[in-house]
Amino acid sequence: MPTLKQIAKDLNISVSTVSRILNGKGKESRISDTTVESVLKYAEEIGYAPNLIAKGLQASQTFTIGLMVPNIANLFFALMAKNIEKWASKAKYSIVLVDSDEDVEKEKKQVLNMMGRKVDGIIIAPVGDSFQHFNKIVKQKIPLIFADRYFTDLTIPYITSDNYQGSYDATQELIANGHKRICLISGSSANELAKERTQGYIDALKNANIEVSEELIVGNSFSVQNGLESAKQVLRLKNPPTAIFAMNNLIGFGVLQATKELGLKIPEPVSLIIFDNHPYLSLLNPSITTVKQDSEKMGEMAVKAILKEINQEFDITSMKIPTELILRESIRDLTLDSK
Repeated sequence: MPTLKQIAKDLNISVSTVSRILNGKGKESRISDTTVESVLKYAEEIGYAPNLIAKGLQASQTFTIGLMVPNIANLFFALMAKNIEKWASKAKYSIVLVDSDEDVEKEKKQVLNMMGRKVDGIIIAPVGDSFQHFNKIVKQKIPLIFADRYFTDLTIPYITSDNYQGSYDATQELIANGHKRICLISGSSANELAKERTQGYIDALKNANIEVSEELIVGNSFSVQNGLESAKQVLRLKNPPTAIFAMNNLIGFGVLQATKELGLKIPEPVSLIIFDNHPYLSLLNPSITTVKQDSEKMGEMAVKAILKEINQEFDITSMKIPTELILRESIRDLTLDSK
């Protein structure tokens, strides 16, 4: 591999000058533009790449960030991971990506795995309600940030969506269209994110003086199977809901499968809103109304937060990023039926 010494020798300049230029410090070191240009051009021609391992040993860093997501097959987490990688790359960091498969036991093993890799910091979207294993990271003084999901009982900073408001807005939209029998299909009730989305749904109903029906709050996991089984359960009720609010895109896909198997159509007899804006949902007929999360912003802020911790800046505050209700064709306006 080409080295700094080779570049310096070939161009007949000092190693320190080459180093400053390749580290982006040519201007502040008052090195001429001509020299900077010639070094950068030559380095590219011979395929020079910095030795990050050696650099890391000198700085006691690996220039890597561990990222653990609950399900990389879930497009939301795939997009979040992509955006985290993009922003990490801009800061000259690489990502070590692992998947917990929505399994707390696997999550515990992956925590040890990332610690063993000596990553400089870790970003995690946690699963379940168990969090003691995260204390191992904190005790080792490894920077840690939660993304999307988090725990209120821990002081670890988090970057998430405004789940309460997103859920409230979605439920309110259904209410504005005359729906009173609104089903919420939830993910794990132990998850703080699920609690917030559930509370947004409940408060929207209460503020509209609509009774909260326990038989219409169903589900227990962020999965297609949960959406399928829960939707079939409520749609077979003697008095079925006129609308379903699916807590994430996987649950929403399960609902779509259930309506197809039951021979029902959207938005009649049942309307649908999904919390997560999967790109293909706009292409369906009818297109599906969604609560859009800003995965770009979430990725950016998660990386900025973890880099702050890595650089020992401890004025990090948790953040809830606003969502956006994307209105499409999956909501039937029941108010028109009474006119």
